[in-house]
Order: sequence, then C-alpha cells, then structure tokens
Amino acid sequence: MIKVVAPQMVQRVVDRAMQAHGAMGLSGDRPLAQFFSLARILRLADGPDEVHAAALGKMEIKKNQR
Repeated sequence: MIKVVAPQMVQRVVDRAMQAHGAMGLSGDRPLAQFFSLARILRLADGPDEVHAAALGKMEIKKNQR
C-alpha cells in the first residue's frame, strides 16, 4: 500500500506548497517546481500506481478466498 500512497502524498504536499506560494512556486527562485517534477517521476519510477493497486487487489482477493 505504501508504494501507492507515499508518492501520491508527496506530490499532493508539494502541490499544496506551490499553491501557497502562488506564481513564486513555479519560478526558479524556489525549488518547488523541481520537487513537483521529482514527485511525479517517483510515482512512475517504481511502477505506475495502477500496477501497484492491481497487485494489492489481487493479494486481497486471494486472501479473502480462503
């Protein structure tokens, strides 16, 4: 579950920080735009969220079939 939730949470936190900083959040004066890009890459690097969610769903189905 953590492989799905953690990258989404990181991206959500950075997005909220960018919102709080307004246009300054997109500028090169703050690292937020880079953090947002890295957070998105993190969501894809270890496998897309959907792949992890599907694997988690399969494990739950097998667990509940016993």
